[in-house]
Amino acid sequence: MPLVDNPPVLSVTDAAPQAPVRILDRIADLYETDSSPQRIVPMEGLRGWAVLLVFFVHFHGAFKGFATPGSTLFYVSQFLGSVGGTGVDLFFIISGYLIYGAVVSPRFGYGRFLRRRVQRIYPTFLFVSLIYFGLWAFSGIDNFKFHGTIAEQISYAVQNLLLMPGIFPGRAMNGVAWSLSYEMFFYLLLPLLLAVTAMRTWGRMPRVYFFLGLAVAGILVSPLFEHPRVRLIAFLLGIVLFELVDRFRNRSSTWFDLAAMVTYLCGLGLIYAVDKTTIVPGRLGSPVIATIAGAASFAFCGLCFHGGGILGRCFSWGPLRALGNMSYSFYLIHPLAMGTVREAIRRVGDPGQNSLVFAGLMLAGFAASWVAATLLFVAIEKPLSIHVKRRAGNSVPLAHRGVQTAAEKL
Repeated sequence: MPLVDNPPVLSVTDAAPQAPVRILDRIADLYETDSSPQRIVPMEGLRGWAVLLVFFVHFHGAFKGFATPGSTLFYVSQFLGSVGGTGVDLFFIISGYLIYGAVVSPRFGYGRFLRRRVQRIYPTFLFVSLIYFGLWAFSGIDNFKFHGTIAEQISYAVQNLLLMPGIFPGRAMNGVAWSLSYEMFFYLLLPLLLAVTAMRTWGRMPRVYFFLGLAVAGILVSPLFEHPRVRLIAFLLGIVLFELVDRFRNRSSTWFDLAAMVTYLCGLGLIYAVDKTTIVPGRLGSPVIATIAGAASFAFCGLCFHGGGILGRCFSWGPLRALGNMSYSFYLIHPLAMGTVREAIRRVGDPGQNSLVFAGLMLAGFAASWVAATLLFVAIEKPLSIHVKRRAGNSVPLAHRGVQTAAEKL
């Protein structure tokens, strides 16, 4: 979709200067996935921010050795690498919001829903998995190896193809694919939960109390388990956000947006403190971080989606939306792209610890990830997985507006 709604009619004399604009429009169009009036535009940018946070986790892990110890750039990278995991929590909140909005509809069909989820996830995932299988078989790089009997290796491959590592114990071949296990668990369980409880017949507030109760219970019991899967509460907060969306709609006050942003940033600061200190002992760390991430993101997401203020405008920025629209491809491929950059550096020679080199590697890693994700998005994800529905008029109820369309891209 062009960035300009009504492009001017050009004469022969001014056509040449406008050519770069048309080229930029065509490039931008590569990343567009929706032109319906129900789209939630800032949500696209928020997905971009979420995947950018995840990028910093893996960038810092791969390249921190090249930064000057004690430099400002090192500490900025360390901070982003520490709090970047909250990008996954943002994805889970968005999933909870969109998927619940689709499932709670009286017109929901379980079979079609599951087919659509499989189609949305698997083409891109399988393509990237083939790359990992190739590296596993032929590269000789230890990080991609799984040692064991033939039966154990086959079992390992099948578990990864079925998206089991994450919810179930086991190592994901693609280190970021564990979150897809959480997503599939949520997709399978939520419709069954609504059917068993007849929740579609409940009022709004009983549903809110039910899911808030589940979230609180999950947080309280999580320290009893070695691997509590406590980050599932982000899906529940997304559900609650959907039910309470009218509380955020058209809250255009700058003060509301600033308060939400300050709360969110303070939450990231608290998460960094919990992660880097011993102020929260042992198994309490994961539930505390999950609670902070969810609480800090709740109003932030609500005002971003529907507030109509500066948050919505910030996350409607074109490049951030482009990253958000291809965020699934970027999420899956960026570890490989950065691994390629690191391997290239290794072959050229160790540049040592230097802030300028570190900044250059950050740009190189991001550029490589962007190019690889764009190719994957254009060639695989967009044509095979994303269905764009164009609707005439706003036939969707106000509280649900944009959910069906946005869910198609999730």
